[in-house]
Amino acid sequence: MAICPCGSHVSYEKCCGSFITGEELPKSPEQLMRARYTAFTQANVDYIVKTMRKDAVDDFNPENTRQWAQQVEWVGLEVLNAPPVTNKKQTATVEFIASYRQQGKLQNIREVSEFKYSKDRWYYTGGQGEVVNKTVHTATKVGRNDPCPCNSGKKFKKCCGN
Repeated sequence: MAICPCGSHVSYEKCCGSFITGEELPKSPEQLMRARYTAFTQANVDYIVKTMRKDAVDDFNPENTRQWAQQVEWVGLEVLNAPPVTNKKQTATVEFIASYRQQGKLQNIREVSEFKYSKDRWYYTGGQGEVVNKTVHTATKVGRNDPCPCNSGKKFKKCCGN
């Protein structure tokens, strides 16, 4: 069983896989954001589009997104802030950092994503973010067999250290 790319440390089948196949709907904005990240790692643009509404759809180019997602190496996802949602509020946000390597350069997408609850499900409606180069500053040296500081769940030698 493969571990889900979203960083949950749970198998893909028990995590984002059930959302992407349509067996289940994400119960929270964080679950939807994690499933969308996983869909990006698969270049599964159909799922990404299916989970979008409002301005997010207007600004989205499926073919460019598919090509880009296939060209990058996805490194990891870190959820920075995902407030719990109670009583199915109409809107919510999730702040995250998605790390990827493109042309040998490690980069981040840092975003506060916006979600709306409509017709018994969550949708991505937009976000405020930026792409930044990732600079890792550490006080101690990271060993080859230590966990990678990018929070991918992999050893440093199999992730950012290669």
